[in-house]
Amino acid sequence: MGTTERKEKEKNIRREDIINAAEKIFFLKGYESSTMDEVAKIAEYTKKTLYSYFQSKEQLLQAIIFRAYWTLNKIINTELSDKINLTGLAKLKLLGETFIQFTSRYPKYFETLVLYNSANSELSADDEFRKASDNEGEITLAYLVNVIKEGVSDNSIRSDIHIQKTAFVLYANIIGISSLVLNKEGYLMEQHLSAKKLIQEMFNLIERSIEK
Repeated sequence: MGTTERKEKEKNIRREDIINAAEKIFFLKGYESSTMDEVAKIAEYTKKTLYSYFQSKEQLLQAIIFRAYWTLNKIINTELSDKINLTGLAKLKLLGETFIQFTSRYPKYFETLVLYNSANSELSADDEFRKASDNEGEITLAYLVNVIKEGVSDNSIRSDIHIQKTAFVLYANIIGISSLVLNKEGYLMEQHLSAKKLIQEMFNLIERSIEK
């Protein structure tokens, strides 16, 4: 390995160390209550080193959002990769089950995606960390668009729907239901309702409204 490659590898390791430290403190104390000083301490780097990689706490948050979307997309890709014989509607149902799986396995990533998004970001749309998380989020939306397209093509989904609008409505419903789950957790427990049940029911309603 040459000098340039070694330096780049070391740089990537430090970057990942810092993001790992940010996850620990953000997930433990909450984003608003955490500080860059605490991130530097956990990462065992100086503040100068920390700020040479991330100029603000917001950039660190966007790096974590990117990880959350990347993790979700990896799970979706794994679930769909060998399901070529399923109809588009069946794949849409599978996406619902996959999202539920994601919320169970990665609850803090799930919470991060619901509570924070680039629409409320203080960062410029051109910021490298915001662009990365935005692009990964677009990949998630593209999975929805593609399975709906497949469903229209194979006649498992009605052809009179607007594919892009339907995907956006479904995506918005996922975020809305998820936000309700996080903000009304106590009430939902009293009603014997869970995130899994609500998200599954939401997908069932969508499926019944668009199936052919």
